[in-house]
Amino acid sequence: MHDIQKALRGLGTAWVNTIATDRHGNALYADVSGVPDVDATQLERCAPSREAAALRGGAGLIVLACSTSACAWRRDPASAVPGLTPFECMPVAVRSDWVHNSNDSFFYTHPAQRFGAISPLVGDDVMRQPRTRSGLIEVPELVARGPVTLRGSQEQLFSNRNLMASVVLPDLLAACAGEVPSAEAKDGCAALRGWDRRNEVNSRGAHLFREFWRGAAAKPQLYRVPFDNTHPSATPMGLNMADAAVATKVWASLKAAVEKVRGAGLALDAPLGTLQHPAITPEPIALHGGYSGEGVLNYLGDRTGLGPKGYSIDYGTSYVQTVGFDARGPVAQGLLTYGQSTDPASPFAVDQLRLFSAKRWPVLPFHAEDVERQRVGEVIKLRRP
Repeated sequence: MHDIQKALRGLGTAWVNTIATDRHGNALYADVSGVPDVDATQLERCAPSREAAALRGGAGLIVLACSTSACAWRRDPASAVPGLTPFECMPVAVRSDWVHNSNDSFFYTHPAQRFGAISPLVGDDVMRQPRTRSGLIEVPELVARGPVTLRGSQEQLFSNRNLMASVVLPDLLAACAGEVPSAEAKDGCAALRGWDRRNEVNSRGAHLFREFWRGAAAKPQLYRVPFDNTHPSATPMGLNMADAAVATKVWASLKAAVEKVRGAGLALDAPLGTLQHPAITPEPIALHGGYSGEGVLNYLGDRTGLGPKGYSIDYGTSYVQTVGFDARGPVAQGLLTYGQSTDPASPFAVDQLRLFSAKRWPVLPFHAEDVERQRVGEVIKLRRP
């Protein structure tokens, strides 16, 4: 842990989060990367105009006045790279319980973690990913069951719970028991009522909810209880169906989702595994998981959308690893879902996708003798010219 922090002080990472654990039960989270040494006060004071200041929130662009040296990046002598925010002013946490990140702000590393004054250029308190909320819910559940094991972690990750279904579906189905404005919405209600609210290969109706939620998620005033960053695990919650304008938009989103699924020639209650397949192979490997906007920890995504064959999954869960320690050292099980080879004819092209589909986690070699025993092919030696 000390060595990792020492390395991070060099500010050599571009944008990534760093998470690590050691055999003593310490967990490290660090968002230490190359960030201009400009704090919140300077951002406000040095915006050259109101229009320039608006670019920060609207387009993510930072504009500073160049007419005065007081608006130049600071050059803190503690920084390993002059002009970049030093390690000491970045969000770093070492805890004895847990830390987490799901491609969101450092602010939601742990409910009890406080970082002090961090530049807005590093991050803010906006939760942009429902998957972050899923982590804040599911990690404590995992810990509460007792000592965390590799198997327990794997089962939690691949349980494929759909967070947003638990957030909005109860209110939607309650409204379905009343007056529903269209035949399509009624059919959608029936299909969603039979869904298990997970994204397993045998989950029926998960695709219908996905299409509904993709259309409904950004509607204004959508939630019955809006987001509160002091209660990130519990909010937002419910659908604001008491508001006629919101209800109209919700029903319209459900109707559109039904029409889209049927327009693709698919059943509303089709099992997800018959629709969700990898883009890298024509082999119809059934994939479990869901997209980030649904709050599924096991994140799969598609760039082409729903079509006659379902979803062509081309990003998301890629290299997934669970690690523990025994008396000998690290013990790891993991998957490189898209395989070791880009040659479609190779036996190593989709072998791990099949393992992923079956939720089987192979043991990964760590010690030299284990690597030697599992080696495939001849050793390639690289030498300096």
